[in-house]
Amino acid sequence: MRKSRLFYVLVICITLLVTGCGNTSTTTATSTSSSQTSVDQGEELNNNQPTPMNAHGNLQVHFIDVGQADSILIKASDGTAVLIDGGNNPDGPNVVNYLKSQQVKELAAVIATHPHEDHIGGLDTVINSFPVKAVYMPDASTTTKTFEDFISAVAASGAKRIQAKVGVKLDVPGLTGQFIAPNGSGYEDLNNYSAVLRLTYGKVSFLFTGDAEEVSETEMLGSGQIVKADVLKVGHHGSSSSTSSAFLKAVSPKYAVISVGADNDYGHPTASTLSKLSGAGVKVFRTDLDGTIVATCDGESVTFNKKGSAPASVSITSIDLAGEIVTLVNDGSSAVDLTGWKLVSEKGNQTYSFPSGITIPAGGTLKVLSGSKAESSTGALLWTKSDVWNNDGDPGSLYNAQGQVVSVK
Repeated sequence: MRKSRLFYVLVICITLLVTGCGNTSTTTATSTSSSQTSVDQGEELNNNQPTPMNAHGNLQVHFIDVGQADSILIKASDGTAVLIDGGNNPDGPNVVNYLKSQQVKELAAVIATHPHEDHIGGLDTVINSFPVKAVYMPDASTTTKTFEDFISAVAASGAKRIQAKVGVKLDVPGLTGQFIAPNGSGYEDLNNYSAVLRLTYGKVSFLFTGDAEEVSETEMLGSGQIVKADVLKVGHHGSSSSTSSAFLKAVSPKYAVISVGADNDYGHPTASTLSKLSGAGVKVFRTDLDGTIVATCDGESVTFNKKGSAPASVSITSIDLAGEIVTLVNDGSSAVDLTGWKLVSEKGNQTYSFPSGITIPAGGTLKVLSGSKAESSTGALLWTKSDVWNNDGDPGSLYNAQGQVVSVK
């Protein structure tokens, strides 16, 4: 009897043990398989843009003042660093010193947007000074000594060389980025080979455009890539060849940064580009006015270490060339003091300086008159009794007290 009971107890225990282990094993395997399938499908469905990672700590983006050139440091809170461009040849040592001042020990990636000297000139010095894991660059080259020096430095560094083009993801742990240009090849202008990176950190996005011009901008819009960004690095130093109205509308930035040299020979940034940015309500930062600009992002919002120039609410709404009447409107919610502002007839290079104390109330209109019949009155200022405006066409520009263009008509 004892043997029979012992036998039955052993059978029951063995049965329960086998059944329990089998169920546990099956559940674990099914869960892992389901999770893997979900990840694969997610990557397939979102192959146009990488899924933004959750933000951990702060991300800083340093728009380094290198004059009429570009150099941008992206630095995560764990020390991970990425450098986009390195300024002109003489800027190399200064960029190296700046990176060292930011406690950069190595570069997870260097992005050479395109082979112009004002973007890659200092990169050989940088690459020779820091360990570099990867170098991203478009399939474009030149026969210049600057480019040769850059390529030699890349080869000697042992860094992985990756072609930057549409769809390529930035392979840097902790950062979510993807190149959305170049979209083609055979461009006449090297600027349109510019590697354009869209970087997201939490809910905040940055768009780094190099010198991409309207040709590349149009391709980006046509490719279906996401271009929307909170912070736009304005293309080609604010040249009129970049930042087309369609592209600016699609990006719809809150902030824009222009890397540009003071009193440069190119007239950058152009009045037309500044007017577009101002008209779109974008707050603008410029290295020629503000020096090195640092944007700090916590994944929810972004702040800057400089004030920048807020978009103006006053604009030129019309210029009656024959009647010699310029109409200004303040569509903001507060009055604007025009002391120190200037109105310029671009063709004749004639300038009207607004008298001290002149303001436009919120929603108000002000006219500036010239010509033999002009008379000052309430809401109208007399510029001169001489004719100013060319009847065949004459753009007018409005400058604020800081000398920044706020409107062009």
